[in-house]
Amino acid sequence: MIKSYNYILIPLTCCLLACSSKKDNQQEAGQSQQAKSPGNSITFNTEQYKNGGIDTGKLPSKELVTEIHVTGKVDVPPQNIVSVNVPMGGFLKGTGMLPGRPVRKGQVIAQIENQDYITIQQDYLTAVSRMAFLKQELDRQRELSRQQASPLKLYQQTQADYNSEQAQAAGMAQKLRLLGINPQKLNAGNIRSVINIIAPISGFVSQVFANVGKYVNPSDVLMELVSTDDIHAALTVYEQDIPKIKIGSKVNITLPSIPDKTYPGEVILIGRMLDTSHSVLVHCHFLKADQNLLPNMFLQASIRTKPHVTQVLPDEALVNYEGKDYAFLASKQNQQVRFNMVPVTIGAKQGGWNEVNFNKPEFAQQTLVLKGAFAILSAMKNAGGDE
Repeated sequence: MIKSYNYILIPLTCCLLACSSKKDNQQEAGQSQQAKSPGNSITFNTEQYKNGGIDTGKLPSKELVTEIHVTGKVDVPPQNIVSVNVPMGGFLKGTGMLPGRPVRKGQVIAQIENQDYITIQQDYLTAVSRMAFLKQELDRQRELSRQQASPLKLYQQTQADYNSEQAQAAGMAQKLRLLGINPQKLNAGNIRSVINIIAPISGFVSQVFANVGKYVNPSDVLMELVSTDDIHAALTVYEQDIPKIKIGSKVNITLPSIPDKTYPGEVILIGRMLDTSHSVLVHCHFLKADQNLLPNMFLQASIRTKPHVTQVLPDEALVNYEGKDYAFLASKQNQQVRFNMVPVTIGAKQGGWNEVNFNKPEFAQQTLVLKGAFAILSAMKNAGGDE
C-alpha cells in the first residue's frame, strides 16, 4: 500500500510544480509589460520631487495673441487697373507697348488715325471764326438798337446766333480735349489726322488687345495698365475665423516664389458677404512692398488675432505621449506627492505658453504641475506607474 501512495504523490507533485512555474512566468511577463507602458499616476518622495525640478500651482491665465494661417494672392485695387480706349474710333497707327513694359503717366502709348479728326478741328476753327464775327455784329446791333436806328428784333436775332455759335464752339473744344488736342493751340497750320493716346497712370502694361492697322471702336479696350503703387494682399478667411480679426490686425506675408523674405502688412478691409465656400476676402496693405510683388502671385499669410485672456500652461508643464498631450495633477499625501496624468487639448500657442482645455472642467481648479512634467513621465516609463 505504501508504494501505491508514492506512485500517486509523484504525478501530483509534478503538476503542482508546473502550475507554480506557469504562475511565476505570468507574473514576470506582467511586470515586464508594466515596465514598458506607464500608468496614469506615480508617487514621488521629497527627494525625488526636488531632484526632478518640479514646480506646482494653480492653473494660470494669460492674454494670448493667436495667429490664423490663410492663403491668398497679390492684388491691386480697381482704381489701379485702367482699361485704355479711344474716345472716337480710329485705326491703330502705331504702338510700342508690350505686356510687362513699364509706362509713365503722360507717356504716349499709342497713335490713332482717322479722317474724322480733321473734320472736328475744322468745325471748331470755323465756329471760333464765326463767333468772332457774330460778336462784332452783336456789338454793332446793340449800338444801333440803343440809338433806335435798327429794329430790336434784329439785335435779338444776332444775340441768339452768337449764343448758338458760342455753344457750338464750346462743344467742339470739349471733343478736341477728349482727343488730346489743346483747342487754345489749334490753328489752320497744325490740323492733323493722328492723335496720341496718353497713359493715364504710371505702372506697367498688363495686356494689349489691338495690333497696328486694326480699327478700334470707342467701346474697345486698346490695352490694360496696372499701377503697383497701392498693391495689396487679398486673403481668403473662413467664417469661423472672421470674428477673430479686425481692421488694423498685423499680418506677416510670405510668397513661395520669394521664400527668403517676409512682408509685413495690416488688415485694411474685411469682406461683409460669404461666398459659396463660406469665406470672405480680407484685404491687407503691404507696409513694405517692392518690385518683386506682381499681381495674382500666390501667397501665404499669418494674421494676428484679437488678444484674449485664457487658461494656459507653459511648455514645461506638458508632455506628448503616443501622439496625445497630457498635463499632471498634483496632490500631497503626507511627505509624498502623487501625480496623475490627465489628457488636455492644446489651443493657441505664444511665447512658450499654451492654451489648454481639460476634458473634465474640475481639473482646471486643482493643483497642477507647472514645471518638470517630462521628469514625471520619464519616471512613469521606468517604473510602470501606480495603476
